[in-house]
Amino acid sequence: MSVIASAPAVDVPGLYPAGHPRTVGQIEGFALSAIAPALAVIFTNPFDTIKVRLQLQGESPSARPTAANASSAANAQPSGAKPAPKVYRNSLDAFAKILKNEGMRGLQKGLTPAILREGSKNLFRLGMYDPIMSVLHDPAEGSAPGWKRMVAGSICGAMGAVSCNPFELVKTRLQSSSAKALAVGHQHNYAGVWDALRSIMQREGFAGLYRGSMLSMVRSIVGSGTNLSAYSLMKEYLLVEQKWPDNAFLDMACGLASGIVSCIFMNPIDVTRTRFYNQPYVNGKGVLYSSGVDAVRKIATNEGPAAFYKGFITHFLRIGPHFCLTFVFLGVLRRSLAGLYADMDAREAFQSLDRDGDGVLDEHEVELAVQRIIPNDDEKATAYYAQRIIEKADHDHDHLISFSEFRDMESEVKAIVKERKRQ
Repeated sequence: MSVIASAPAVDVPGLYPAGHPRTVGQIEGFALSAIAPALAVIFTNPFDTIKVRLQLQGESPSARPTAANASSAANAQPSGAKPAPKVYRNSLDAFAKILKNEGMRGLQKGLTPAILREGSKNLFRLGMYDPIMSVLHDPAEGSAPGWKRMVAGSICGAMGAVSCNPFELVKTRLQSSSAKALAVGHQHNYAGVWDALRSIMQREGFAGLYRGSMLSMVRSIVGSGTNLSAYSLMKEYLLVEQKWPDNAFLDMACGLASGIVSCIFMNPIDVTRTRFYNQPYVNGKGVLYSSGVDAVRKIATNEGPAAFYKGFITHFLRIGPHFCLTFVFLGVLRRSLAGLYADMDAREAFQSLDRDGDGVLDEHEVELAVQRIIPNDDEKATAYYAQRIIEKADHDHDHLISFSEFRDMESEVKAIVKERKRQ
């Protein structure tokens, strides 16, 4: 099951002057894949800010050095150092304190790079899923197995992680920056997105923009693999087996469920990546962690395995609604575009069937339409189908089909074609 396309429609070539209907193509798919999550993150970014603060909380006190004394702080860091005191008791406390001390702007820190991240990441993460699945699996063989969906999602995740890493890095550092009383982790004190990018380039070089890219790739491989496979499997089951309608509620249910699955697998990697992103760097080297593996070892040693699930509730409150809104927006945008294309097809089809150009289809024109759309040598069958279509679509009982009634004529034609295919 595609994450972009809707359930397959009845194929009625004769209904369309071009021989086939307009569909949401790959170019539109890429655009929708970038727009939908960029809209979703506007609503979910506050939870991401809280998650970052909670994940940085408890890091060794040497996580807060300035660039001038970072090197000596690194040498002074003892194994098993006593964690810094807690600033935030839990997610709700973090929300209240950030809102009180920093306002709504504090909760929305990093929003601009978050939007850029979602757009650049999902251009590949969502946009490439269908093309990759088409290579891995032939739809004629039936439903794709879960492992193929997992592989496709993982590949998409890796591509998306590489494309968005600079924005992810900047977002994390901006979100960690806070009022002194609420400071957790190292404080970079950037003035904004472009100041952050310029500062990183000046102090850490171009490679600095790709700090933690391997961690991001691992996180995205795991996250996208589980998310997209869970979403597509559930959507296919509910559409095909349970006969749910393809609407926003379906997108919401599948998106939320896939978010739960992803969060369970991603949170340990997310904690590690947040720490690695936010640490200070001196001469291109991390003060606290030399690598992702080193970060895992130190977090486990100093804080215990439970530390890898810090911020889990807030993480889910961020990615659960985020995936939910992403797939809802994606579905709404896709259905709206498909609806626009269907309306354009309907107008062209109506004009081609309206042979005398009077703006309506009379009974003779409906019969000619049936002959073109549903080839049949039996004149009685043709007349029967034409009468059936008129009875279904002629709401004002004037024996004429106007354009406002043509969409119902389309529906009845497709129902007849579907019945004939079953025979």
